[in-house]
Amino acid sequence: MYYNFFALQDDEFEELARDILSQETDQELRIFGKGADQGIDIADCTDGRTVVAQCKNYIDTPYPKLIRVLGKEKEKVQKLNPKEYYLFINKDLSPKNITSIYELFHDWMASEKNIYTRSDCDAYISKSENQNISNKYPHLLNPNSLHALINSSTIIDNQDLLASSEDLSDLFVPTEQYRQAMALLENNQIVLISGAPGTGKTISSKMLATQFMLYGHYSLCYSDGEDLHHIKDALSPLPEQKEFIFIDDVFGQHYHDMNSSKENLLKQIIRRVNNSPNKRMLINTRMTILQEARQRCNFADGSSNGKEPFVMVDMSQITPLEKAEIFIRHLKCRDIDKNYIDAIKNKRAYLDIVRHPNYTPRIIDRCTQEKYVHETGADKYVPHILHTLNHADAIWDDEFKQRLSEPDRILLYTLYSLTSYSVSENALRQAANTRLNPSGTSYESVSIKDILQRLNESMIAITYKSNTRTVRAINPSVNDFLRSYLQQTPEECDKIIAHAAFMDQIERFSAYTDDRAYRDEKIIQLLDSFVSGKDAPGYADSSGSAAYVNAALLVLAKEKRKCIIGEMEKHRFSKIAKDFMDAVLRGNIGFSDSGVRFKSSTGYSQKTSSFLPGSLKVLQNLNDDYAILNQWHGEKENIKNILYASEGLEVKSQLCSMLYPRALTLLDQHHINALNDAIIEDLNAEIAFIQESAEISDYYSNSDVGQYDSLYSDDDDVWRITNKIADAVQQEIDDQVSSLPDELYSLLDTVDASYYEESVAEELARYEDADAMNACFPAYSYTNSVIDSQIDELFKNL
Repeated sequence: MYYNFFALQDDEFEELARDILSQETDQELRIFGKGADQGIDIADCTDGRTVVAQCKNYIDTPYPKLIRVLGKEKEKVQKLNPKEYYLFINKDLSPKNITSIYELFHDWMASEKNIYTRSDCDAYISKSENQNISNKYPHLLNPNSLHALINSSTIIDNQDLLASSEDLSDLFVPTEQYRQAMALLENNQIVLISGAPGTGKTISSKMLATQFMLYGHYSLCYSDGEDLHHIKDALSPLPEQKEFIFIDDVFGQHYHDMNSSKENLLKQIIRRVNNSPNKRMLINTRMTILQEARQRCNFADGSSNGKEPFVMVDMSQITPLEKAEIFIRHLKCRDIDKNYIDAIKNKRAYLDIVRHPNYTPRIIDRCTQEKYVHETGADKYVPHILHTLNHADAIWDDEFKQRLSEPDRILLYTLYSLTSYSVSENALRQAANTRLNPSGTSYESVSIKDILQRLNESMIAITYKSNTRTVRAINPSVNDFLRSYLQQTPEECDKIIAHAAFMDQIERFSAYTDDRAYRDEKIIQLLDSFVSGKDAPGYADSSGSAAYVNAALLVLAKEKRKCIIGEMEKHRFSKIAKDFMDAVLRGNIGFSDSGVRFKSSTGYSQKTSSFLPGSLKVLQNLNDDYAILNQWHGEKENIKNILYASEGLEVKSQLCSMLYPRALTLLDQHHINALNDAIIEDLNAEIAFIQESAEISDYYSNSDVGQYDSLYSDDDDVWRITNKIADAVQQEIDDQVSSLPDELYSLLDTVDASYYEESVAEELARYEDADAMNACFPAYSYTNSVIDSQIDELFKNL
């Protein structure tokens, strides 16, 4: 017997029976839900009475009890009176027992073949033509049969494969990527499975290998990638010989460790397989190592179509429904206590777990292990899982510490020092090069391009954003891991700051620690370097940002030191102030509430510094010390640049209050009117945005509406609420323009109450229908709602 039917739950046994009977009768059959089934577990989808089947998962039930239960079932079958009745019994029975059962139901059975025992099911799905069914239940693989098959095959390192397959089979859920790999192996000679750590590529690879042994009767050649010579020697020279070659970690277990000899040997094995129609080859590798292997070894070399000799499957693409199935499988197989299960089902907490961005099968495996479960009570189990998902450092620990070279790790440090999101590849290259390839270091010849290719799709993702190649961590948990790791290695943080190419890195790691003294020390070091004559770096992806950084450091130096040191620095500092104002007048530097905006080819990027003063404060301080506003001569185009580059009505009003008095002393009335028009046009656009973006619900409470429950049809009351909302919006605007000169304030638009009238009427009407009110705020999109309903159904039966 190939399969372990003890592993089947009741619902799984019904699914297996349905699949067998559907294929055998060539009819579409459905499973009826639990409850008052009236003797039906499975039935045809026409009238539900033509074909009926009942499933008894009575694997440990004595025969006398089974026959008593079936005697009661006969009464139900008499009422149903189907044309054809089948019994699926997860138990081996003697011929005499089968005959006794047939005599009970012979009026509705064509023969004793209508009774499927465990052995019958096993024999049916073991046939090659029924492999489509057996593929769906890989966790049924029988360890004893696996032993026999392995020992009769040519296999290397068989104990490792056997032990791991036995341990993993009960927990395995065949995903779409797994089925894709199986289909590809049926039609292609070589398949490569890749994926990030923890996504299931190892268990999928091993289950694929064992299934080809069991269903296809392939002999197996297995290696962990250390010794390819054994694979070559074990392969049969006969092309018609069915052989399955499985090489785990094909390009190296920890890092790419193939020399040219091993690369040539691998190519020879690949050619042998490709020239033998009855041979299949499955190779498994981390994406990191594959990227380097591609750099070193051109697998497409010599191929007729110029393509690589294998097709790839990425095991990382798991659907939410599959994630739910994996979670449930682990909970069942690990016999998690009912109190813990109830906690997971309470308020649909499983959705938070299944839809968590850091979800991987590896984390779920960890969270359902006995030691992990016993660390916490049932009431804290869900928060404990979510905490693990939020701090998924363990996923990357081995990958980072053991499987990456020092230059690779340094590039990841550099990426994290620049952003938690994405950064342009050019900026990352510049920052990494400053660290890796300074003159006279051992990294002089390090190729950053090679590192990026190696790490792409394993630890990082390279994508296009606004026609620019950008780089980010492939998963939020990578950033979590790097943060945790760097917290424990302050010497690495010091190196990042010391070799910083951009201000982002200095700020990020100065603010990164809870040690205030450390942050102050780094600020002082930066100021000392600046005052002594070294200009500070700008921000990554923000051209012209160096003008702001140096100007902000000038303001910070004055605050920290109380005065600017030395006469010799005055010329340099005056130039820094002038450069800042020039950038402002051109619109390259803008102002926001607490930060600064930098012009780029795609618009404006906003930065908020952890310790540098905001750009508005820089402008005010430099004007006090250097009268830099005197550089503005009241030109309309300059004010347009400044206002366009800046963000928010309040900030723009403050800028106008600073600049406008100088304009009044410089310009005649004609030019003042033109300037006023430019200012008011910009400010009114901000006012219109505030008015149009105001949500009605932000300006009244449910109780406000409740006052008018009996007067919904009264237009006066609609108008009363409308005016109340308009007054609230106008007050918000007035608060933001309080610094604006009266000459300009008098020219501003005011809020038009009629703008809200129709919306208020619709909102009030909506309160008459609570269902309609709820329908306006769906928790999920339609698609997600359908998927969540399917997930609910899975957990309902748990």
